Amino acid sequence: MHPRTAHVAAATLNQTVGDWTGNARRIREVLDLARARGVRLIGFPEMCIPGYSLGDRLLMAGTVERSWATLMRLVPHTHGMIAALGLPVRHKGVLFNAVAVVADGKIAGLVCKENLATGDLEYESRWFSGWSRGDIEVYTAADGTEIPIGAMLFDASGMGRFAVEICEDGWKGLRPGSVYALAGAHIVVNPSASWFVLGKQAVRRRMVQQISREDHSVYVYTSLLGCDATRLVFDGASFIASAGQLHREGRRFLFREEYELIDQIVDLGALEHHRVEEGSFRQQAEALKAGHFGPVPPTIKIAGDFRTDAPPEAPIPYWTRGLQDEPPDPSLTWLHEAGLLRRPLERRDIPHIELELTLAIGLREYLAKAHIPGVALALSGGRDSAMVALLLHRMWRYDNPDLDEEALAALVHDRFLTAYMGTDHSSSATREAARAIAEELGATHYDGAIQGAVQEHRRILAEMTGVELSWEEPTHDIPLQNLQARLRGSMIWLMANLRGFLLVATSNKSEAAVGYATMDGDTSGGLSPIADVPKSLVNLWLRWARDMHGYHAVDSVLSTPATAELRPPDQGQTDEDDLMPFFILDQLMEQVVQCGRDPLDVFKVLWPSLKDHYREDPRAFAAHIRKFIRLLVGAQWKRERFAISFRVTAFDLDPSTGFRFPPIQAPFTEELADLDAYVATLAG
Repeated sequence: MHPRTAHVAAATLNQTVGDWTGNARRIREVLDLARARGVRLIGFPEMCIPGYSLGDRLLMAGTVERSWATLMRLVPHTHGMIAALGLPVRHKGVLFNAVAVVADGKIAGLVCKENLATGDLEYESRWFSGWSRGDIEVYTAADGTEIPIGAMLFDASGMGRFAVEICEDGWKGLRPGSVYALAGAHIVVNPSASWFVLGKQAVRRRMVQQISREDHSVYVYTSLLGCDATRLVFDGASFIASAGQLHREGRRFLFREEYELIDQIVDLGALEHHRVEEGSFRQQAEALKAGHFGPVPPTIKIAGDFRTDAPPEAPIPYWTRGLQDEPPDPSLTWLHEAGLLRRPLERRDIPHIELELTLAIGLREYLAKAHIPGVALALSGGRDSAMVALLLHRMWRYDNPDLDEEALAALVHDRFLTAYMGTDHSSSATREAARAIAEELGATHYDGAIQGAVQEHRRILAEMTGVELSWEEPTHDIPLQNLQARLRGSMIWLMANLRGFLLVATSNKSEAAVGYATMDGDTSGGLSPIADVPKSLVNLWLRWARDMHGYHAVDSVLSTPATAELRPPDQGQTDEDDLMPFFILDQLMEQVVQCGRDPLDVFKVLWPSLKDHYREDPRAFAAHIRKFIRLLVGAQWKRERFAISFRVTAFDLDPSTGFRFPPIQAPFTEELADLDAYVATLAG
C-alpha cells in the first residue's frame, strides 16, 4: 500500500480582461492537460475567469454575470478533479473577490478574500469588500442552487482536507491559511494575481517555503502571466512546496506559451507525522478548538474519489540537503536552455534579466492584444531611446525563439521604424550612435534634418507676434529648446501614422520626477516602456545588455555624456548639468516619494553617505534637495499627461496607480525653511 499522497498542480495563465471565450479556452486546455497527468487538485490564478485588472468594469453588472456564466460553462470540465477558479461574486448586494472550488462537475463552495490589496497602486477596496474571518453563509445562484460562501475547509474523499487563501491573504501575519492548517487542512492553495516588481520572486519563494514549513502543509501558489490590461505586468510565478521544501517552481516570463502547469505528488502522511510530532503545533490546534483564535472554520465534504495511487518522490539523502549547487533562479533557467541567452545566468544577472523580461513581455502583450503591427521610435543616439530600442529587439527575439538571426532581422526591419531628426545643435556622435543601434538591431532607420522646420516656425512666430527668438535672451531658452523637441514629436508621429505603428515614448523615471521632458515632444507616444526605470538603472542595464547579448553599438551611446542637445554646442549642455548627478536625484526621489520624508529628514538620512561627494559642504547638498522639491512639485501636471507605462519597481510616479500628488500646492515652503535653518547651524 502506498503512503497517503495527493497529486496537486498550479497553473499560470495569460488572460485578457473581458476575453470570456479566450480565458475559458485556456482554462479548459489546462484542465485537460492536468487530468492527463493524473492531477486531482489544481489551483488557477486569482480572477482568472474575467482577468484581474478590470478596474471599474467591476462596477458593471454584466462583468459579474458573465463571469458566473463562464464559470458554469467550465464546471463540467472538472470531472475527476478539483479546480480553484477565481471570479467576482456579488452576494447580498456586496461584491467579493472569490474563488470557486469546483469538484467533479459541481461547485463545492465559494471562498472569499479576507485581506484586500489596497494601497500604493492596489485599489481593491474600491470595488470589493473583505470577507469577515470565520463567517460562512449561503449563496443562492441564479438558478436557485445554494452554495456555501465564506471561509471554510474542504474534505475530499481519498485526498483529505484542503483550503484556499487568496493572494494578499498569504502575505499577512494573521493568515487565514494558518487557521485552516490548525483546523486540519494539509493543503493550502493560494490563487494570486501578483504583479512583478524587481526582486519580488525571491521574496515569494522564501514566503512559500516558510509558510509550508510553519504550517506543516503543502502550499500551492500560482499567479497570472503576461499583461492583462496594461501597467501591471505579471511574470507568472508558481510554486509547490511542503514542509519547507520547494518541490516545483514554474517558468516565468513565457512569451509564446499561454500557460504553464507544474504538478507534484506530495506526501500527506509525512506532514501528518510532523504535526503529531511537534508539540507546539498540537498546542495551537487545541487552542483553536477552544475558540482562542476565533471560530473553527467549517468543513465542506466533497464526494467522489480523489485519491492518488502513486508514491511521492524519494527525498534526496538527508546528509546532502543544502549542499547542492542551485541555479540563481530556477524559474529562468529555461532561457539559456532555449538558446535565448549567450551564457547561463548568474545571481548578479537576475535584476537585469528580470527588468528586461518584464518590459519586453509588457511590450509584447500591448502590441499583440491591441493588434498593433509595429513600433516607431525617435532614436536620438542617447541612453533612453537606446534602451527602448534594445528592449523591443529582445521582445521580438523572445517572441520568436525559433527564428535564425537573418529571419529575425527581416521581421524587425518590417515592424520597427526608427528616426534620427537632427538640428544644427546635433552632434555627429549621437547621429552615428543612433545609426549604429538601428543597424545592429535591423530597424528601418531614417536620418533627417528638421532645422528647416525650426527656422520656419521661428519665422512664423516673428511674423505673427513680432518676437524674434534668440539664444542671447534668457527667457527664450525654454521656448527654443521645446520647439525642437516638439517638432521631432510631430515628425515621428507622422511616420508612425503612415505605417499604423505604435509610437513609444522614451522618458525615464528620473526625468518624470523633475519634469525634464518636453510635453508633446519627447513625451510623445501611446506607451512609455521605461517610465518606471530611473536613469541610474538605465545606465547599469545598458552595460549589462551589451555584455550579456553582445550589443556592440551600445558603446557608441555610452561614450558620450547624456545630453538633450537642444542648446547650441558651445554651451556644452548635459543632463546632469541641467539637473544634478543622477545618482543623487534618484536617491532623493526614493526618499521623498517612496519613504515620504520631509526635506530635513532627507538631508539627515542621506548626508552621512554623501558628504564626501559634496566635499563636506552641506549647503551644496541642501541646494540639490531644494531644487528637487521645486521641480517635483512643479512637474505633477506633466505626470498627469504621460503615456501608459509599466510598473517594475517598488514605487512609480504614475498618478493613475502610483504617486497621487496634487498638481497645485504650496511648494514645501516651511519644510524647506526648516532644512535651511538646520544646514546653517551645521555649516557654522
